[in-house]
Amino acid sequence: MNPIEEWLTQPEGLADRLRALRTQAGLSGKQLAEANGWAPSKVSRLENGRQMPAPADLYAWARACGADDAAQDLLRMLGEVQAVHRDWRRRMRQGQAAVQDSYNQLVAESRLIRHFETVYVPGLLQTADYARRILTEMVELHNLDVADVDAAVATRMQRQHLLYDTSKRFEFLLAEPVLRWLLCPPEVMRGQLDRLQTVVGVPNIRFGILPLGVQLATTPQNSFQMYDDVAIVETFVGETTHRDDEASAYATAIERLWNEAVTGEDARRLIVRAAQDLPH
Repeated sequence: MNPIEEWLTQPEGLADRLRALRTQAGLSGKQLAEANGWAPSKVSRLENGRQMPAPADLYAWARACGADDAAQDLLRMLGEVQAVHRDWRRRMRQGQAAVQDSYNQLVAESRLIRHFETVYVPGLLQTADYARRILTEMVELHNLDVADVDAAVATRMQRQHLLYDTSKRFEFLLAEPVLRWLLCPPEVMRGQLDRLQTVVGVPNIRFGILPLGVQLATTPQNSFQMYDDVAIVETFVGETTHRDDEASAYATAIERLWNEAVTGEDARRLIVRAAQDLPH
């Protein structure tokens, strides 16, 4: 559990307070979500410390529970949480397995998971060997105190069983260079490309590739992930979470990017071609 989650979920902490307000109002999580126009998973994330609430979330929560006078107390508690905020880089230094577990929980609690990637194969689609190469680099890149690569790989692999949960929908849009960057030995990349072919055509997975050589109406500026109505952007130096209008902007961007994507057998052909071009 990361420090923010610990603070949010401590006894009588902010998450407990939110749950108590909802219960006292006689509302289910679904009813509270509907009252505020949220995805149902957002209520679960807030009550379980999986998401840092925005001030607007707290005002909306209090209003839906008929407890407007509780808003200021909720904001005070939020200020305490923010005072102990640890950024992603510091959290990584405590070990990558815990970070991967937090993503496992995020996927488990979400209904619509979307990835747009310009560099890496999404973690949900990585082979163990590819994941090991990426997570090994992170130890040096972030000067981590804990080198728990094997545990982090195992935890990331656990996430993949959720792909077969037909109550969830997944969208993976990869820029074609993802197939071409040789971030690992050719034999590892060959196995990774074979793995990508297995998800083409899976009913609850939308898989596409943004090909090179096609005129684009939307510039693929950076990779990002979306879990229902939350967008997450990872960079060299940290992780930024976007909600509300900013998250909506990312949702709009990925839909625009899909307009130039190839799917189905056209996507498979690009994967096969990339595998054929690998050095021997």
